[in-house]
Amino acid sequence: MARFFTFCVLLSFMICLTVSKSAKKNKDPEFEAFKQENKKPKWSHVEEGLHAEAFDLIASGETLTFERKLDKHFSCSFSYAAKPINVTEEEWRVSLTVSPDGSAYSCHVFCNNERQGLTSEVAFQKFHLKIKGDATRYGYTEVYRDPDNKLAEEEYSVDEDNMEVTQVDGKFGSRLSAVVIVAGMPLNHEEL
Repeated sequence: MARFFTFCVLLSFMICLTVSKSAKKNKDPEFEAFKQENKKPKWSHVEEGLHAEAFDLIASGETLTFERKLDKHFSCSFSYAAKPINVTEEEWRVSLTVSPDGSAYSCHVFCNNERQGLTSEVAFQKFHLKIKGDATRYGYTEVYRDPDNKLAEEEYSVDEDNMEVTQVDGKFGSRLSAVVIVAGMPLNHEEL
């Protein structure tokens, strides 16, 4: 009787595994539509001079881009390619801000993985953060491998003229938890 029971358990496990693999290969359009309809909205906060929003960083190995606009003067785009270590998807956040006097803008993209202490569980192959718009004076950049440790300067490159930061191929160690760029608006002649 024990052998029969073991056989039934193994058989049901194999059937479940086969059905699971089949479902992954042949996605049911109705089920995919159901998932999209019932997906809970991501966190976001918008007010004067601030746009903050959560997004799913997907570790698929493909290059993906997340872009947001703060106002008619400033936007930020984050492109990346990552492969899973422990997860295939994790929550990240983007925060675009303008100083109260409108002289400086910042874009901050960071991991919101609370389970791992805000440390990402994906392996980045590449990343690229770019700010666009009227901000033309480069301020500074910070890039972190985890919340307490910055990346070594040789792991990333900053292009001050194009207001962007990207990994250095062959030197970037695949760990990333936050990137920030701050830039200023052009000076008017009265400020000189």
